[in-house]
Amino acid sequence: MKRIIISILVLLGSTVLIQSCKKNNNNYTMNNQDFVTQASSSNMFEIAAGNLALHNTSNTNVKAYGNHMVTDHGQAATEMAALASKKGWTVPTAMAAKEQSNYNTLAALSGTAFDKQFALMMVTSHQEAITLFQNAASSKGVPDADLRAFANGKLPTLKSHLADAQTLQTQVSTE
Repeated sequence: MKRIIISILVLLGSTVLIQSCKKNNNNYTMNNQDFVTQASSSNMFEIAAGNLALHNTSNTNVKAYGNHMVTDHGQAATEMAALASKKGWTVPTAMAAKEQSNYNTLAALSGTAFDKQFALMMVTSHQEAITLFQNAASSKGVPDADLRAFANGKLPTLKSHLADAQTLQTQVSTE
C-alpha cells in the first residue's frame, strides 16, 4: 500500500512539474493570430476607405487625409505581412464583417454626405485601433514579443491619425 501511495505522489508531482514547465499563453488578453486578424482587417478598411476618399469627394482635406491613410496603412500592412510570414501567422485577404459593412456604407455616399461619414468613421476606427494596439502592446497583450513591439511601434501613428481625423471631422461638420 505504501508503494502505491508513493507511486501516486510521484506521478502527481511529475504531472504538476510538467504542467508548470509548459509555456502558458492563457495569461494574455489575446492570441497572436487574433491580433493579426483584427489589426489587418482594420488596416484594410483604412486603406479601402482612403481610396474611396480619393474618388468620392471634391474636398481637398478629405482627399489629403484619404491619401495619408492609403500611404501609412499600406506601409503598416506590408510590415505586418512580413512579420506574419516570418512567424507563421495568416494575414486575412478580406475585411471582417464590421469593416466590410462600414466600407459598403461609405462606398454608397459621395459629396458632403461622404465627407461627414468618412470623418466620423475615421475617428471611430482609429479609436478602436488604438484600443486594440494598446491591448496587444501591453505586457500581457499578446504572447509574441515581436508582435507586441510592432503594436507598440504603431501607436504614435495611430494617435496622430486620430487627432487628424478629429480635426477633419470638425472641418467637414460645417459643410
